[in-house]
Amino acid sequence: MNIPLDRLYQFIENIAETIYGDRVIIYRFFPHGSKNIQDLNQIRQQNWFEDNTRPNVWCHDQEPLNHEYYQQHLRQRDNGEFSQVMERLVGKNPVKNLNYNNNIFSKGLLVHSEQRSDEIEKYHSEGELIPVYYWSHAVIARDWFRYAQHVVQHKQVTKKFLIYSRAWSNTREYRLRFAELLILTDLQDHCKTTVNPIEPELGIHYNLHQFRNTTWRPQTILENYFTTSNASSTYSADFDLEDYESTDIEVVLETLFDDNRLHLTEKSLRPIACAQPFILVGTHGSLEYLRSYGFKTFGAVWDESYDQIEDPEQRMIAIADLMKQLNNCPAEIWAEKITQARAIADYNRQWFFSQDFFNLVVDELKQNLTTAFDLLRVLPASQTWINIANAMLTSDEIKQFLDRMDPAIGLTIKNITQALIRSEQLGSQ
Repeated sequence: MNIPLDRLYQFIENIAETIYGDRVIIYRFFPHGSKNIQDLNQIRQQNWFEDNTRPNVWCHDQEPLNHEYYQQHLRQRDNGEFSQVMERLVGKNPVKNLNYNNNIFSKGLLVHSEQRSDEIEKYHSEGELIPVYYWSHAVIARDWFRYAQHVVQHKQVTKKFLIYSRAWSNTREYRLRFAELLILTDLQDHCKTTVNPIEPELGIHYNLHQFRNTTWRPQTILENYFTTSNASSTYSADFDLEDYESTDIEVVLETLFDDNRLHLTEKSLRPIACAQPFILVGTHGSLEYLRSYGFKTFGAVWDESYDQIEDPEQRMIAIADLMKQLNNCPAEIWAEKITQARAIADYNRQWFFSQDFFNLVVDELKQNLTTAFDLLRVLPASQTWINIANAMLTSDEIKQFLDRMDPAIGLTIKNITQALIRSEQLGSQ
């Protein structure tokens, strides 16, 4: 499935350049969804001058941040002749995490999509990047699920709960324990769901998996109770109308659960786009996060106190207890509850597809980019870059190298570098 997410980054580029008043350089992962630092590249190739004089905007806005991972998996440098010459003259310029391309700016911008985050604090304290938050998945999901706005459902409910569960590695390990909890509470036959005993990305059975959090290791043979999912990795970018017509409530298994961060993805927005009542299995405060963006949740219909439970295991138990209570509702009481819940879900779908909601999300991005660029403008230029530029102007070895490459290009680079060093921005050092 081809998902044209570069349109999103071109949209961010346009907003950023309007705010900054000049060109900026957008970096994003491509292929989309990759976590490989070698795939974090410019959306448009820049010439030498732009590469060294435009602000870097690093977009890590789809997946949760992982500072430690990119400390261990740094971008490999170009080992060409020019790089080797520069390293001999000015020393090795260390790569730091995501911000691997230093230029005249002492910092870059880090566009991300999480709140209440220790990972952001790590990047902030490192001093290389200025964090810029926005809810990227809200913009993405409006595009992915745009046709849900026009769908008229014809409910023929066969199961009370709809639960999508495909991958379970890394931060998703909790999904295996949740599946086991459904069995222990005798809910499995009331759920339209699947479980993969073999993790699709890792190719390993959960019995052989080294769990990051051993709390989530199941003691039950899950495949004896659930069918295996055949969904692809792009399935969350679509919606299945039959699934929604045949169920009452979606139980959303988010990317983050046993974590402190708020990071809601398209998984939480799909039931909203499809006007489906939902229970949210995410980090504590996730429902409050949704309400802060104008959505209504279902606290007037059923108990949503699970959202405030900080301990993830206790929060999971509370969610299973709620599902059990709802499943055991007498028919006449349930008919009243689900009618109330669907009215809230209808409101949420209208709000999600409204221009006012879109403006709310984009205005937040604009405000946060404005604050970041205001800070960037008053910061001193990168001393590392100045040292490199001075070496380029004074070294006979570099002069000879540039002349060998192409005398005209070498002269152009030297003239530009000299002008940059003499400019007001660098002259203030």
